[in-house]
Amino acid sequence: MNLRGLARTIAPTLGSVALAASLCMGGVSAYAATNDDLVNRVEQATTEYREAEEEVERIEEQIAQNEEKTADIQARLPEQRAKTAASIRNLYKFQQNSPGLLDLVLSAQSFNDFISTIRYIDTIHERNTEEVQALVTLEREYAQTQLALNADRDAAVQKREDARVALEQARATKQEAQGRANAAVSSESAKRSEVFASVQETIDKGVSKRAGSSGANKDGESGDSKDSEATITTKSGNTTKVELPPESEVDTSPIVNNTTSSEVSSWAARIDAYLAGTALEGHGAAFAQAAADYGVDPRVSPAISCIESGKGEVCFLSHNAWGWGSESWDDWDSAIRDHVEGYAKTYGSTVTLEGAEMYSGEDIYPEWYSLVLSEMDSI
Repeated sequence: MNLRGLARTIAPTLGSVALAASLCMGGVSAYAATNDDLVNRVEQATTEYREAEEEVERIEEQIAQNEEKTADIQARLPEQRAKTAASIRNLYKFQQNSPGLLDLVLSAQSFNDFISTIRYIDTIHERNTEEVQALVTLEREYAQTQLALNADRDAAVQKREDARVALEQARATKQEAQGRANAAVSSESAKRSEVFASVQETIDKGVSKRAGSSGANKDGESGDSKDSEATITTKSGNTTKVELPPESEVDTSPIVNNTTSSEVSSWAARIDAYLAGTALEGHGAAFAQAAADYGVDPRVSPAISCIESGKGEVCFLSHNAWGWGSESWDDWDSAIRDHVEGYAKTYGSTVTLEGAEMYSGEDIYPEWYSLVLSEMDSI
């Protein structure tokens, strides 16, 4: 892929057609179009898995409710059966021993006595009949609940299978994205060594660089390593001390292990710990979910926010923690999602040298690249 020279001010939320048309090099346009298709497939596969997973959870919740209802009915049945048996015996005895209508008329002292006796007989009959009907209703409810429970269990089995297939598809699609990322990183191996040597020289000399400048020290001269600290200042205005990452290789393996809800939650916790005490505190779930949806290493966007804006502390536009084009947002979660999606479609699933040069500008990209990898390593 050839990302060099892409205008940094391209808005990340543009669709794939508009984005490709905005790129200033034919090779980059082809890359963006291909990558856009891959990101769309990752998003679709991940969405299908998440929907299947949510449906499984819904069915399992319904199963639990039906099991609770069934247990309640089972607990009530013995008592109701006993009441019903007693009522049936009472009805039988009452029918055998109750006087006829003529006897009731002749034995009544008055018409009011006759009416009262009739009402009393009806009340006894109704009460016993209600107990019998209560058992019929309870047993019918039990049978219907059992049928619903069995149907839910059958549906859950099928949905779990659907979710398994969807998860495998999401993993496979993300594996393809990871393969592309690994290939890009591998192709830059020789140049990476040169870049890290250059960064080490910047550190040794205490040079401070600013995005959009000639790359020289603030005073126009190289600093003294004994007295000066090497820094870069991003286009957002954030100044960061230059560091080399502990490891020179980029580990992109997490991008295939951030699909399930438990994996997303795990990454959210790690990112929240990384962002604690900053403007982006508490938004780890937004970073983790967006990374899962678009097939990006979950560490990329948080790490870039650290270099570009001190994790949201120095934003040149509202909620723009990444020095990202000329975009502003009303809230962090929308901004995070748009940045991750735009990064995936423009740069791929991880950080590369060519992507770093395009993102930060040629003046500071070696140091910017080194710092982003350092931050990713700490998440």
